[in-house]
Amino acid sequence: MELFISFTLATIISVLLIPVLIRSANFLGMLDEPDERKVHNKAIPRCGGLGLSTATLITISLLAPFDEPFSSLLIGGFIIVLFGVLDDMFELNYKWKFFGQFIAVLFVLYQGVYLRYLPFAGLDEAPLWLIYPLTFVFVVGVTNAVNLSDGLDGLAAGIMLMTLAAIAFFSQHVGGNDLALIALALIGGILGFLRFNSHPAIVFMGDTGSQFIGFMAAFLCIYLVDNVYVTLNPALPLLLLGLPVLDTLTVMSWRIYIGRSPFSPDKRHIHHRLLALGFTHAEAVSCIYALQAIFLLAAFLLRYQSDFAVIGVYVLICVSILGLFYIAQQKDWRLRPEVDTADRRRNLLRRFNWIYHAARRYIEFALLAYLWAMILTMYRSFSLFYEADPFFLASLLLAALLIYLFKGGFLNSLVRLCVYITATFSGFILTSEHLKNAQVDIGVNGFLAVLMVVIFVGIRVTRRSVFSLSTQDLLISLFAVATALLSNTPFPINFLFKLLSLAYAIEYLFNYEKNYYLLKLTALVSGVMVFSVLLKDYNLGPNALEPSSAFMSFSAALPFVQD
Repeated sequence: MELFISFTLATIISVLLIPVLIRSANFLGMLDEPDERKVHNKAIPRCGGLGLSTATLITISLLAPFDEPFSSLLIGGFIIVLFGVLDDMFELNYKWKFFGQFIAVLFVLYQGVYLRYLPFAGLDEAPLWLIYPLTFVFVVGVTNAVNLSDGLDGLAAGIMLMTLAAIAFFSQHVGGNDLALIALALIGGILGFLRFNSHPAIVFMGDTGSQFIGFMAAFLCIYLVDNVYVTLNPALPLLLLGLPVLDTLTVMSWRIYIGRSPFSPDKRHIHHRLLALGFTHAEAVSCIYALQAIFLLAAFLLRYQSDFAVIGVYVLICVSILGLFYIAQQKDWRLRPEVDTADRRRNLLRRFNWIYHAARRYIEFALLAYLWAMILTMYRSFSLFYEADPFFLASLLLAALLIYLFKGGFLNSLVRLCVYITATFSGFILTSEHLKNAQVDIGVNGFLAVLMVVIFVGIRVTRRSVFSLSTQDLLISLFAVATALLSNTPFPINFLFKLLSLAYAIEYLFNYEKNYYLLKLTALVSGVMVFSVLLKDYNLGPNALEPSSAFMSFSAALPFVQD
């Protein structure tokens, strides 16, 4: 249950805070001006990283145990954010960036988070004189690798979202709930940011966000393999952080080879090379997501294998990627002669007009069916709903009144929130484990898989002026594949898949000028029921939370979400 709250609280804070920061970006001096190395052509706020990092740090401070090493990680993350904000405001010299990273990394190192075991060194801990410098180089390298990879809308955030989901899966799978809680807080902060960062982005994360998620991910990887479950291969962080590490090593090596500073700017990053090969912005980001997914799949398959196997596969993947770029360059290959912005969703499917309307209707009723399944499941599962509970009855009345009292953006935001919360909560109760029926997971996942197929068809027959694909589409597809591969591990992959599937459905529907009265009412009722369960603090299993003031404050604050 605490994992659910960690993810949800961070997401909500991020979604609420970032619009406020966007409006304040000019006052804060956090605008990213275009130049010859950047792909945007107008000034865009770069305060998204402050929003996602603040959401993450608040969530961790409220829910994670405030003892070592988590308190040191919290303080180290705060130091990174402080120097990142100064950099985004005043564009600090890179030496000041390294100074901030130096302080943050040394502080966490001193509190006991470091690389204890090294590949090919057996089961004995390596000497401190060796592992301290290696840990320092690794964390600083990853922090800057993520920072340098943040060149396209949704790129660095999407890559690290995938990495953190893998960390959360490994952590929860082996009993490291505290580590999974922190990883899910980061995921929530990033998802809230991606709400505004998918192409075309209206906000960037800046150095604050990219350095923060790189710093946190590096230490979470170290803590996973050296503290939570030492049976995991010590070289696993190489695969978990595969593409950012590869990108930074190749770019810096090339700069040194031609006699330039390794920190000098250029257009040698993987995303620049993909754009040069004729990929569109979204295609380049999607391609990088797919490459990172290969690294993560290898990490899952090789998590208990030998050091030679893990490092060998990492090198093999890296060589294959670089080899493909080399061949494309030698043959002067391009995906297309020039970027074609025409709407290519055409042809066969659009010849059948009924598909356009049928897809939207199916998505609407499928979402209704899922919400009603959740309502009935909660009604039968919790004694609260058999009693005439005054709070619950008043909340249901409030849900009905909101339909008539509010219109437009606020009501839609409230409905979105209820759908997101219900979808996430369904990962706990709409499961075979909770309902004591082995077929439930198969049925729910199959239902959502069909829903995603229909959404894809609906997008294909919908013009871009109404609804357009974004790089988050591939993230959803990757989570769908992961769900199929990991069907016996319902959290966190299955949990995220349910959230993304239903969130995508409601976002698709809200692009049409329709009223959806029944859907909105159902979503609000469903959301109220979830809030009621949280406020009553029902025991949902062995990991249920004890009542706490922070928990109650979070639950009470949920209904006040707005764009």
